[in-house]
Amino acid sequence: MQILDERWRRITDRERALLERLSGFLEDFGSPSDDVSLVRQKLVDIEELFLLVIVGEFNSGKSAFINALLGEDELSREGVTPTTDRITVLRYGEQPAERERREGVLEREYPNNFLREVAIVDTPGTNAIIRHHEELSRGFVPRSDLVLFVTSSDRPFTESEREYLELIRDWGKKIVLVVNKVDLLREDEDRDKVRLFVEEGVNSMLGLKPPIFFVSAYLARKAKLADPGVEADALMGASGFKELEQYVRNLLDEEGRVRLKLESPLGVVEELVRRYGLAVDERVGLLEDDFKMAENVESQLELYKEDMKRDFEARMSEIENIILTMNERGDEWFEENIRLANVRELVQRNKVQDRFQREVVADTEKLIDERVEELIDWMVDRNLKQWRAIVEYVNRRRQAQYDEHVIGEVGDNFEYNRSQLLQSVGKNATDVVQRYDREYESQQLALSLQGAVAQTAAVEVGALGLGAAAVAIATTAAADITGITAALVIAGFGLFILPNRRRKARAEFREKTEALRERLGEVVRRQFETELDRSVERMREAVAPYTRFVRTEHARMTEARSNLAEITGETEALRAEIGAPGVKSP
Repeated sequence: MQILDERWRRITDRERALLERLSGFLEDFGSPSDDVSLVRQKLVDIEELFLLVIVGEFNSGKSAFINALLGEDELSREGVTPTTDRITVLRYGEQPAERERREGVLEREYPNNFLREVAIVDTPGTNAIIRHHEELSRGFVPRSDLVLFVTSSDRPFTESEREYLELIRDWGKKIVLVVNKVDLLREDEDRDKVRLFVEEGVNSMLGLKPPIFFVSAYLARKAKLADPGVEADALMGASGFKELEQYVRNLLDEEGRVRLKLESPLGVVEELVRRYGLAVDERVGLLEDDFKMAENVESQLELYKEDMKRDFEARMSEIENIILTMNERGDEWFEENIRLANVRELVQRNKVQDRFQREVVADTEKLIDERVEELIDWMVDRNLKQWRAIVEYVNRRRQAQYDEHVIGEVGDNFEYNRSQLLQSVGKNATDVVQRYDREYESQQLALSLQGAVAQTAAVEVGALGLGAAAVAIATTAAADITGITAALVIAGFGLFILPNRRRKARAEFREKTEALRERLGEVVRRQFETELDRSVERMREAVAPYTRFVRTEHARMTEARSNLAEITGETEALRAEIGAPGVKSP
């Protein structure tokens, strides 16, 4: 491409930098290689000849149109069946030659002056190409600098043509619409109807208003091959080709070619930015929903902890009330039994101890153990219930993702990674629930509580229950009720010593039982909170990998959105500069 002046060189350099930046973005984003290759190809295309791509349905007269445009007879093969079965690139050459450039692409050289500055791409018919050729044809569309779309007057603007025009529009290409075989329309009224049909269809369905030319490539070629004269002029006039040729030659003068050449990559950039922008926006939406999922799980866990602590206090009060009740029985027992009238019985140590055990301690051990077992069962059941709630919530999110679709599919591993991690979180939580051994969890919690109580009280629990350990703490050397017999054997002192010993025994027992209640409450609460925190942390850890993924991807998408916005800003600035005053507008 021939650069006209310093201004165009600056624009070209900025455009190269823009394409390099977009290429780097796509690589960092993990984009498909096709997208990266396309941007890289556009960097190469800037230095190549102007690329004029001819597209249309087979039998629309594309080959005849190319021959008429170049004033040649059989440069492009013609026929009533699909004759162009490959992509053909026509270039200038001193001698006619052709070679396979790559699979499905034939390069032909010909000594035609029009081809000195413009390479023409002849594509298979849009309605008669196999998938391989379709992919090749579509691949040339974003590379094109100008597209001449040829349709036939007897079948104008078909569905396949509409789809192909939509593709060309999406890549931001300059389009010239050619309605060929106008010689088939005998009446002006028929031509007006076709023009209205094509104009309205292209405008309403695609939002396009391309220049439209009605031509007869057949008549134009006959005119060019005929000897100069009246007949040739009449044929050329009837073909409508002269107006199209003049438009194309004006459009593709030196400055016009440069302008279109530099606009062409911008259309590619805009389309890729649009696609990736849609994908990024959709992903951000999904990730924000995932953030809410993680926040909801955290909120559930916080509410779970609050509910557990509130309900625990009610259950702990029942255990403490058992000790308070034993304390009250002790007060009554000391008041009723440590009297002078009971001196003979009080000196019988074993008998007194048996009565104290039977009447004061009573079923305290059993009741404490029952309440502790209920507390343990309650904790284990609530933990399992909370795990199941998380499993159900995550599984609902997993199910929802199958109904979600990322707009603007860009082919990296985002959806796969997201799906796999979400599936892993759900599976891990489900595995915990399925493997949850209620008896084992209860046993471990019981041992944990007993061990904490024993360690605090410095007693050996062994096979005893928690209630037995608690009673041992309260009654061992708590109130030496048998020790009062030593005072009673001293004659004359019983009346004075016994009331003091009774008050002291009551006070010591109350002090011990109160200390037991406080100690037991402190230890059980501490152990309960430890177990509760441990359970909640396990639940958090189950969701943590997905939460980390969401945070990382959200940051990545936010950065991608910012980069795309900057690329868009530079693209708009370049487009404005290319179209600034002093630059020719076709």
